[in-house]
Order: sequence, then C-alpha cells, then structure tokens
Amino acid sequence: MSQRSIEVRVGILILVALALLAGFLVVMGGLSFEPTYTVKVDFDNPGGLQSGAPVRIAGVKVGRVAEIQFRGGVVDPATQQPAPTIRVIAKIEKRYQSSITENSRWFVTSQGVLGELFLAVEPGSHDRPALADGAEVRGISPPRLDLLLSESYELLHRTYAGLTKNEKEIGEMFEGLHRTLKGTGDFFANNGDKLDRIVTNVETLTVEANGAVKAGRERYIDSPQVTRIMNNVEGVTASVNRDVPPLLTDGRALVGDARKLTGALASDAQLARYEKITRDVVDTTGHAKVAVADAQALVAHVKGGRGTVGALLMEEALYDDIQEMVRDLKHNPWKFFWRE
Repeated sequence: MSQRSIEVRVGILILVALALLAGFLVVMGGLSFEPTYTVKVDFDNPGGLQSGAPVRIAGVKVGRVAEIQFRGGVVDPATQQPAPTIRVIAKIEKRYQSSITENSRWFVTSQGVLGELFLAVEPGSHDRPALADGAEVRGISPPRLDLLLSESYELLHRTYAGLTKNEKEIGEMFEGLHRTLKGTGDFFANNGDKLDRIVTNVETLTVEANGAVKAGRERYIDSPQVTRIMNNVEGVTASVNRDVPPLLTDGRALVGDARKLTGALASDAQLARYEKITRDVVDTTGHAKVAVADAQALVAHVKGGRGTVGALLMEEALYDDIQEMVRDLKHNPWKFFWRE
C-alpha cells in the first residue's frame, strides 16, 4: 500500500469522525436551523435559569434562552418605577409564533425534582393576537426554595430557643393542664349519676318545650279565631284602601272650596265692612248697657217708693184710698159732674 493511499484513508477517517462529532453536538445540544423571533421576559428572580436553557410549550421544545441580562437600578420610563431585576432573552422558532398570544404566561420550572430548569410557556387563549417579535412580557418568578429553607430554619431555631428559655414555664403549663384534665375526669367519674339526671331533665324539658311551642302554635297561630281576626284585618285594610282615596279626594276638594270661600270673604272691602259692623255692634251694646242701667235705676227708684209712681205702687194706704174712690165712683157716678 502506497503512502498516498494511507494518507487519503486517514483523512477520510478524520472527516467521518468530525461529521459524527458535529452530528452528536447538534442532536445533544438541541441546535435548530429554523428561523426564530425574540421575546423579552422580565423576572424578579428566575432562580437558577441559565443561558442556553430550552423554552418549552407543553413539554415540547420551541426555542432556547439566548441571554440573561441583569437590569438592577433601571427605571421604567412609562411607570417611573424600578424595572424587574432580570430580563431573559428567549429565541423562539417562528413556526410556533401563532400559538403564543398576548395573554400567555411565562414561568421557570424544572424537569422533575432535580432536572434542568427551563422556561415554560402557557400559550394563552386563541382569540387574542399573537405575540409580536421583540415583545416585552412579565414572567412568574419560581418559588425560592432556598429562602423557604432559610426561613424555616430560622423559625425552628427561634422555636427551639423559646422552648429552651421557657422550659420551666412550659413544664408548669403542662402540669397545670394535667391537673385540669385529671380533675375533669374525676368530676365526671364522681358525678356520673347526677350528669345522667341532668341530661334526662334537659331531654324532658326539651320535650315539654316542644309541646308548649306546638300548643302555642295551634292556639295563637293556626287557631281559627286568629284566622278570622286576620281575615277581618285584611277586610278592614281592603276597605280602608278602597274608601280612603275618595275621602282624601273629597277632603282636598273641600279644602279648596274653603280656601276659595275664605279668599272671597277676606277681601279688603269685606274686611272694612266687617270692621264697621263690629264698631256699630260695640256702640249699640254700649247704648244698651246705658239703657239697662237707667231702667235698673228707675226700677230701684220705684221700688223705693219715691215719686208719684213709686208712691202709687208702693204706698198701700194710697192704693187703698184710690181703690175706695174708684169703688165709690162706680156706685155714685153723678159725683163726676157735681158735688153736694
């Protein structure tokens, strides 16, 4: 075999080995030559996510994490608030772009308990538009197991320290609890019969109370008399509802007529006339009082026997003389004409 033939065979072997190595790297590294688009996912803390980690939808790899940027101290110009600390640049194959919408959810998870971390995507609803190239979204930060373990350790340490420092008080508390439970047990053991009687009495009282409630319901709720009363009340209510509106209408009409009459009688001319009539009545009343006073004085004068009329009415002798003279004139009328 010539030297040149050996060199050619060695070269072919080397090329085959390099091709196998490249194919191995492509298969194991998950390299893809599909066109991609970029999505920027912001996290407060993405955990242990690394560059090159896969992006998966329902377990299917659709891209990879191209870069992880630290953005501490950056202020969002739109909200003037501090921006999320970490920004993950994800490269996703364009053939899956229609499946990832604006309301999709992004979070970091792992394959199993100890598997590698990857960026998982929940596509979202199909009625929303697809996520555009270069879009910025907010991711859901994974739970901090290290922080949880640290806080749990701190809690356990404080619990242990508290138990250690208060060992005496805790012992006394358990001793008191033991005495309380023991006393309660002794009480129930020593008063079992009494407790049974109390329970029996309570049951009897409950039965009697139920009977009383039933009797009261039959007497005061379901009674025919109560039914008649309620029917009468309903009838009265119906009558009131039927008769009150016409009465109110008539009352309003009467009030209106009274207002009209008052307005007619309360004019200025009518008021002046009423005032004149009132003055005349007052003057007449005054004159009547004076006349009554004079009549009373005249009667008193006559009763006192003063004056001709008083003497004529009050003097009995004069009255007898006049009566005698009248009687004499009746018997001797010629005395009017001449005297003997």
